[in-house]
Amino acid sequence: MMTDLAWYEGASGWAPLSTVPGVATGATTSGPAAVPATTTATPMVVPQNKTDPLAILSLVLSIAGLLGFCCGFLLMAGIAGIICGHLALSRISKDPSLEGRGLALAGVVIGYVGVASWLAWILLFGGLAALQGISESMMKH
Repeated sequence: MMTDLAWYEGASGWAPLSTVPGVATGATTSGPAAVPATTTATPMVVPQNKTDPLAILSLVLSIAGLLGFCCGFLLMAGIAGIICGHLALSRISKDPSLEGRGLALAGVVIGYVGVASWLAWILLFGGLAALQGISESMMKH
């Protein structure tokens, strides 16, 4: 059976650990002794940056304006999305604690695409209607 050996000053050689003066005879631990904590850890409060509500509103309104071909009033939602997006980008650049730059930028881009789609739709079908009206008036005369 193997025992732990220790050497201490004044000893004639290595001695079993249980015979060394000042060493407890209890079970030995293989790791470092646990030191009780004398202070309590204070929790760190990490400030949460707030997303600008106009950035979220910009994205929602721009998507509604892009997808709202069935209803004419949703064209105004796209324009409102562009305005809200620009306002949000301005507020975010002035206040570093605000987040949502990506949302606002996406709202602005989608809003412009939606308004451009509406304009193309109006020009295409408005132009076709005008051509049809011209051709019908020429047939009558």
